[in-house]
Amino acid sequence: MGSTGTMVPPVGCGQMSDRIRQYWEERAKQYAENPAATTEDVYLRELEIITLVDVLGETGAAEGGRLLEIGCGDGYSTIQVARAVSPQHLLAVDYSENMITFARQRLSAAPELGGFLEFRVGDVMDLDHVCGASLFDVVLTDRCLINLTSFDNQVGAIRNIAKHIRPAGYYIAIENFLEGHEIMNAARRQMGLPEIPVRWHNCYFREREFLKATQPFFEDICLKDFSSSYYFATRVVYSAMCQMRGETPDYRHMVHQLAVRLPWTGQFSPIRMAVMRRKGADVAEERLNRDE
Repeated sequence: MGSTGTMVPPVGCGQMSDRIRQYWEERAKQYAENPAATTEDVYLRELEIITLVDVLGETGAAEGGRLLEIGCGDGYSTIQVARAVSPQHLLAVDYSENMITFARQRLSAAPELGGFLEFRVGDVMDLDHVCGASLFDVVLTDRCLINLTSFDNQVGAIRNIAKHIRPAGYYIAIENFLEGHEIMNAARRQMGLPEIPVRWHNCYFREREFLKATQPFFEDICLKDFSSSYYFATRVVYSAMCQMRGETPDYRHMVHQLAVRLPWTGQFSPIRMAVMRRKGADVAEERLNRDE
C-alpha cells in the first residue's frame, strides 16, 4: 500500500502465495505493536476505521450481531471497531500466525473485549476450517483479497465469504481497484510526479470483474470512494509539494492527518469500500450448490 513497488522474479502461483504469506509474517515481526504493520500510512488506516464504523452503524447489523473479519492483521483496526460497534461476537482471522500472535497481545491489553472478540489463524481460501458451518450477520475484509495471487482465487474467496453470511446479511469489503489507481497516477503525471506502481504482492480488481464475482451472491452493491479526497491531498498535492521542496513524503505529516477530515469527491484512490447484502437463501444457495 506504499508509494513504491518491488519487482520480483516470476514464480508459480503456489510459490507466490507462500512468498506473500512470508512477507506478512516478517512484517508482523518488524512492526510489532506498531499501527503501521499493515500499511505505512497510519492515517489512511484511521480513515478506514472511521468509515467502517459509520457504515456498520448505518446497516444496523453489527450491534448485537455476529461479525467475521478476514485478514485482520495485527488486530489494531479490529479492536477499534469492536469498541465502537459492540457486537455479540467478533471472530477475526488472518493467515499470518505472527499477525495473530500480536493481535492476541493487543487483546490482552483490552480485557473488556475478551468476552466477545476472538483472534484465530484462518485463511479466506479455507473458511470452513476456521468457521465450520457458522453464519455471520456481517463479514469484513480490509485490503485482504488483493493479497491473493489471481482473480480466480479472488472469485473463490468471495464465494467462500458468501457461504458464511446469513441471507440479507452484509459483506463490507475495503479493497483496491485499478480504475482509481490509474486516475490517481494520471493526476500525478500532470504534476510531474512518477507513477505509483502496484505492489508486487497485490492483485487489484477491475470494477467490472469485482461486480461479476459478487453479483451472483449479493445485491444492492454500493461502491464508496471514501479515500479519494485523502489520496488526492496526500499522493498528489502533498507529494508535489515535497518534490518542489526536495523533501521525502512523510506518512505522518499533518497533511495526512488533516486529509482524513476531507469530504469524499472524485475517484483518485485505488482503495474503495463495497457494501452489499447477501441474496436470499434460495437464490444464493442455488448458485453455491451449482458451483460445487
